[in-house]
Amino acid sequence: MFFCLAMNAQHKFVLSGTIPVQYNEADILLKSENSAFEPISIKAKNGKFYFYGEIKRGYEPAFLYIQKDNIYLGRSFLFIGARDMKIDIVKLNKIDSQNDFRFFNVPFAEEQKRFEHMTNPIKDSAKIAFKPYDDARLGYSKGYNQDSLWTIVSDLRKKLLTQKIKFIESLPNDYISMYLFNREIINGYHPITAESLNVIYNKLNNSLKETDLGKSVNEYIKKKLSLTVGHVLPTFSFSTDKGQYFELVSLLNHKKLLLLCFWDSGCAPCIKKIPTLKMIDEKFGHKGLQLISVSLDRNTDTWFRSLERYKMSWLQTCDLPAYIKGNRIADVYDITHMPQYFLIDDTGRLVYHNEQSNDDDEFSILHKLLETQLPR
Repeated sequence: MFFCLAMNAQHKFVLSGTIPVQYNEADILLKSENSAFEPISIKAKNGKFYFYGEIKRGYEPAFLYIQKDNIYLGRSFLFIGARDMKIDIVKLNKIDSQNDFRFFNVPFAEEQKRFEHMTNPIKDSAKIAFKPYDDARLGYSKGYNQDSLWTIVSDLRKKLLTQKIKFIESLPNDYISMYLFNREIINGYHPITAESLNVIYNKLNNSLKETDLGKSVNEYIKKKLSLTVGHVLPTFSFSTDKGQYFELVSLLNHKKLLLLCFWDSGCAPCIKKIPTLKMIDEKFGHKGLQLISVSLDRNTDTWFRSLERYKMSWLQTCDLPAYIKGNRIADVYDITHMPQYFLIDDTGRLVYHNEQSNDDDEFSILHKLLETQLPR
C-alpha cells in the first residue's frame, strides 16, 4: 500500500459496522487521535452502526470507543481513510488486546496487525519484567537485585526498539511508517540518538516527508541534532531550593565547565548515579566544575524529601514554574527519559552527553574528559 499525497480539499469517509445484538443501544464514539475532526457519537441499532464525515488529509488516526449504560466495553485503534470502510465487532473485552475487531477496507489494518505481531510479545515480556523491578524500587519486595532486574528490562526494551525500526524500514513508502516512527520512537520511551533518528527518517519516501507529520518530524530531528555534542546549547534561568537565582550565562562566565544532571526521585538509575556525582563534585568542583541537578519531580514536597534524603551539595532546581523562568528546561533540552547528563564548556558548547558519548555506568569517559579539561 503506497501513500498518496493528501490534497487540501476535504476527503469524505464512511465507516459502517456490525456489533453483537447484546450490545444494542451501545454508545459508539469515533474520535480523532489529534482532533482532526469533531468526535462523532451514535447508538448501535439492530446490531449495526454507521458513521460518515470528512477529513482534511488522506489518513487520520482515530479510536473507536464502545460503552453501554456508562460502562466501558472496549476500544480499537484504526486509520480513517477517504473511502467506504467496514468493521465487524465480534467480541468486546475491557482488556483491549482481547477484543476481536474485523476490518474491511480500513487503511493499514494488515500492517498494524503485522506490527503488533512483531512487537507485542517483547512488549508483554518487558511489562512482566518491569513489575518486580518496580516493586523492588518502591520497597515492596525484598531480596531482589534492582540492577539485575533493570538490566533485563533494558535489554528487552532494546530488542523492542530494534523490532520497531525493522518494521518501519520495511515499509518506507507507507504513511503508517511515518506515523509509527513519530509515535513509537520519537514520542516513545526509547533512548535513541539524533543521528539514529535522522538515519531512519532519511530512509522514508520523500512523499511522506512532505506531509504535515513528516515536516513536524523533520523539525523535531533538527532540534534534536542542535542538542548534540559540538553545538551551543540553549540557555535558561532558574531558582534553587535555597532561593538563589541564577542564569546559565552568568554561571558560564565564572566556571570552566557545567554539568547539567536531569533526574527525579522515582528514577532508580538516577539515584544510583548520585554517589558517583558526589565523587565528581568533590574531585572537580574546586577546579572549575559546577554541577546543577534539574529534578523533573512533579511536586515540590517529593523533591524536597529527596533532597533531604540524598544530600547533594551542589546547585539544585526543579523543573516547575515556581523555580523556572520561561519554558520548562525538559522541553528546551528535549528530556524524554532519565538520567541524562550534559557537560557544557564556558562558550556554552556541549562537550559531553552520557548517551551521545556512549559512556558507561561509572562515567569513565566523563572522568577522562574532566581530568583533561580540569588538570591539577
